[in-house]
Amino acid sequence: MAELARLSFEVSSLCGPLDEAAFNWQPGGGAAWSVGQCVEHLVKANRVYLDALEEAAGRARRESKFGDGGLRPGRLGEWFLRSQEPPVRRRYKAAKRVLPARRCLKTATLVAFAGEQQRLIELVRSTADLDCDGVKFQNPLAYGLRVFNVSTGLLVVAAHQRRHLWQARNVVGLPDFPKG
Repeated sequence: MAELARLSFEVSSLCGPLDEAAFNWQPGGGAAWSVGQCVEHLVKANRVYLDALEEAAGRARRESKFGDGGLRPGRLGEWFLRSQEPPVRRRYKAAKRVLPARRCLKTATLVAFAGEQQRLIELVRSTADLDCDGVKFQNPLAYGLRVFNVSTGLLVVAAHQRRHLWQARNVVGLPDFPKG
């Protein structure tokens, strides 16, 4: 959970000083996502992913699948986690349902991110006594397939956040990024 708090702080630190124009500035005249779009994408992706993870955790609780709460992904999960971590080596096309808007309202986007982050923290807390390694979830971004266990899903959310925060930091670091 310390990592989730760190990621929340990083979003606030990165976005706090930006005005609306800088928050929405896109490199290459719109060829890449803005800082705001990176954060809004995380909000949308977290919503659909957490819905599926909460359902699987509820099923585990109903079926009394208890464990030590450790998070150990399977082999496929380990591979996918590595593919999400920065520095980004491979780009993925985002599913339509998690694409950000062309313009994002800074305050609304940051409030939504904080809410989804709190939801994630609560989910991690509530699964501490479950066998997250032995329960698979329907991945909403992989045609609903049950490929990954809940452990992998929780770890993927954090890795995905690190990936897009890396992307957003790179946007802010561009020479033509609006300073102001």
